[in-house]
Amino acid sequence: MSALTACALSPRASAAGHASSSSPPPRRDYAALFERGRNGGAPPLFLAPMEGLGDRRLRRALAFSTGGFDEACREFTRVPGVLSQGANPEKLLRGIALTGYDADELTDWERFAWHHDDVRGEAPPPTSRAPNLLAAQLMGSNEELLERCARFLAHQGGAPRVDLNCGCPANVVTGKGAGSSLLRDPRDVEAMTRAVALGVAGTGCAVTVKLRSGFDDRGLLRENLLAAQAGGASFVTLHPRTRAQGYSGHAAWEDIGFAVDLLSVPVVGNGDVTSAALAARMLRETGCAGVMIGRGAVQDPLVFRRCRAALADENFRRGDPDASGYAWEMTAEEEATEVRDFLRRFADEVFGEAERRDAEGKRRRRRGRSPAEDSERFKVGKLKQVCKYLFAGNDALLPHVAGVLGTEVDLDAGIDAAKLLRDVEELVAERWRGEPREVLVDAFSLRTAYQDSADASKDAVRT
Repeated sequence: MSALTACALSPRASAAGHASSSSPPPRRDYAALFERGRNGGAPPLFLAPMEGLGDRRLRRALAFSTGGFDEACREFTRVPGVLSQGANPEKLLRGIALTGYDADELTDWERFAWHHDDVRGEAPPPTSRAPNLLAAQLMGSNEELLERCARFLAHQGGAPRVDLNCGCPANVVTGKGAGSSLLRDPRDVEAMTRAVALGVAGTGCAVTVKLRSGFDDRGLLRENLLAAQAGGASFVTLHPRTRAQGYSGHAAWEDIGFAVDLLSVPVVGNGDVTSAALAARMLRETGCAGVMIGRGAVQDPLVFRRCRAALADENFRRGDPDASGYAWEMTAEEEATEVRDFLRRFADEVFGEAERRDAEGKRRRRRGRSPAEDSERFKVGKLKQVCKYLFAGNDALLPHVAGVLGTEVDLDAGIDAAKLLRDVEELVAERWRGEPREVLVDAFSLRTAYQDSADASKDAVRT
């Protein structure tokens, strides 16, 4: 477990342009984080890197409103397979590694408060500095280039850990030999993990691997897990679906239990955790050392705080049939207020970005649309993306999802992102009914049973 222990520090300048502190925060002590769970406290809770959904806007909105997770992982940075002829490797790879990564993204104490290990903690004094809470993730299949990008992230980016993506199922990724395509040959998993480990060597930055159960099937699960460990992974995160499954079906949690029994490093479980009860069940059934939550955190922005409260209850954690439930002091009305705060935070991030991009002339204009309409379409689209999940498990909200998702920008009629936000806030205030029921929503589309639910709800509203 020595690879998990906090090590030496290295001063840095933040990738976002913040001045480096004379006493930079220590690298995260992952050994202590996992030990917390073994000693009866809440095991570490991670926010998943959800490409297309879990970007900076969402991370910050969750962190600075409902909070509750120990660490987030940035969506992957794609490392090229080869460099363009004539390219300056040092400049290009530094730019690739550090663009969009800021280790202090979630520790901006001067502007935001933070919820600590208790259900509702106090914000630290503005002068304090906390350990970095944002991990970096790389995806690629060129050992040398992965190593060099990892070095930039560890030395100049201040990353507490660098995660190797061996799970992305997108064809545009796997077609280039990256992401889950590495799972077709365990030797590739080990080689790429070792490359990242070489890049961060001597910095105290941890190396981890996120992988799926396999490419087309689970035939190489054992070999891939052992390869990640042999390559130097401090811990692994397993999403127990194959690449072929995508985000459909149900996660095979037994694969997580298999990984726990097989490996000597900690295993973090990921997949289909949308409630505190499911988090406790995953820990109980698999023996995993931590839990990573993705879609469930958008469906219920309070899920991490619910998990902390639930996992602090020994009886609930054990699955005692006599346990009546865990201590949760919020009313449905108080929860609704928290969820509305999350929505406002998210909107602040989205609207602020839109304004900056408009001012800098960076937004691509669609023919026939005014700049204002184009900007509003972007903001409305992001809000609708979140609402798709937020409404899914709440039976009182679900009948209204079709109306929200069908909202079209019409500036002449006064329909814009601000109006949509107000409408959604009102719906949440009026109809939030506490912890959502357990329901899975397809990651990036409505082409699942959720679409059927949305259609049925729309018909119900009409009648």
